This record gives sequence, C-alpha cells and structure tokens, in this order.
Amino acid sequence: MSQVSSSLDLTATLRQVRAPMISVECRLCGRKGTFDRAVLVKKHGANITFARLRRMAAMGCDKLISEDGDRCGASFPCLD
Repeated sequence: MSQVSSSLDLTATLRQVRAPMISVECRLCGRKGTFDRAVLVKKHGANITFARLRRMAAMGCDKLISEDGDRCGASFPCLD
C-alpha cells in the first residue's frame, strides 16, 4: 500500500499547477529539491502528470520499487 497522502492529486498536470517553482520532498528519506516549472514544461510538456514527475524525481529510491510496492514518501507541497 502506498504511503503517499491520499490528499495529493497526482493526476494533476503542470498545466493545472502554475507555481513557477515545483518543490518535491520525501518525508521518509529527507531528499528534496526544486524544479523550474518552465523547464519541466519545455522538456516534458504541460500535460505531464505529477505522478510521472514523482517517479522521475524518485529515481534511485529503493522504496519506490520494492517487494511491498510503492513505499516512497515523495510528495509535492504545491498539491497539499
């Protein structure tokens, strides 16, 4: 079972979230970072979902793909 908060709407796209900077953080491992929205849109398009961005941001996280499923704690504060 995913430990990602159910209040997050990871189906949202960059088109729907207009914040100039998109922050991502993991409450489990402490990883965090910020992406420039304009760069993300240019590289991936405005229709990319936050679910896809989350998977890209969590690359290398052993909790993202485990025997128990997705246990990664990565989230986007702009979606809270």
